[in-house]
Amino acid sequence: MLSRLLRHPVLLILGTVAGLFGLYEISVRYFAYTGDAYVMSDIVVISSEIEGPVSRLAVQNNEAVAANQLLFEIERTPYALKVQEAQAAAAQAKADLDLANDEVTAARANLTSALAVQTNAQDQLGRVRALEKEGFSPEATLDIATRDVATAGANVLAAEAQLSVATRRVAVAGALIGSAQAALGKAQYDLSKTVMTAPEPGRIAPFVTRQGDYLRVGTQVLAIVTERRRRVVANVNERYLSRIRLGQSVLLTLGSDPWVLHWGKVSGIAAGVARSAESPGVVPYVEPTTDWVRLPRRFPVEITLDLWPDDLRQFNGADARVLILF
Repeated sequence: MLSRLLRHPVLLILGTVAGLFGLYEISVRYFAYTGDAYVMSDIVVISSEIEGPVSRLAVQNNEAVAANQLLFEIERTPYALKVQEAQAAAAQAKADLDLANDEVTAARANLTSALAVQTNAQDQLGRVRALEKEGFSPEATLDIATRDVATAGANVLAAEAQLSVATRRVAVAGALIGSAQAALGKAQYDLSKTVMTAPEPGRIAPFVTRQGDYLRVGTQVLAIVTERRRRVVANVNERYLSRIRLGQSVLLTLGSDPWVLHWGKVSGIAAGVARSAESPGVVPYVEPTTDWVRLPRRFPVEITLDLWPDDLRQFNGADARVLILF
């Protein structure tokens, strides 16, 4: 049989290809291999929350930083002045509220006085009417008493209106205090954001911002590469997805640590990928072509090493090769 195949090299080649294809199709039921993998950890991007020139840069490229370590400062003078202005406005609003409360107190006193005068005038009118019926009071006296009652009633209405106005002024002054305190809080918050510190330890990725650069709100200044959630992300052919499960064993090598085998576990499987680069950035996009070859769709699978060596540094984006065992 072998001699026959040797006499017919075409049959030998076709048989070899068919055998290799059969072995490959059998192998996909037991393991998945990909060289399209890379090392990854969480990256914290530090952006400016206010605008202004950079007055100080306290870190350099690739520097290791601790949590709460100073990264950079934005010119604080304009924001300190805004805090002072907001404090003055808040103090003025508090004084206006105190004045409005005093006006309410005075208006209530005026109303009490007007009510007392009205009561006295009504009592006097009653006495004059009684005397007038008995013929002991002239008609002029009755007219004066009637006029005093009308005047006292008008004074009561005026005092009530004054109290109502003073009460509304208290409400307005209270609202102004709330607005002034909110403005003060915003000014103090903006001032605090002139100093940016590291939210967690890591290493500073190379950045281009320099002292004196003017930052806008949302400007990305630098990034911290942390060691949190260190993992390998493997872009796996879609034909393997039905057999991949969380916790499956993985054998892998790292480009930054060649010829050393590491064991890991599948810790995450992407639920989907974007079909085009224009799709929303929150969904991963894996380029399906390399030059002129159209590749099957690949899905990111996260792998966590069982033990990350203490002397092995973290290099985000470094290549890896992965063999997932089903």
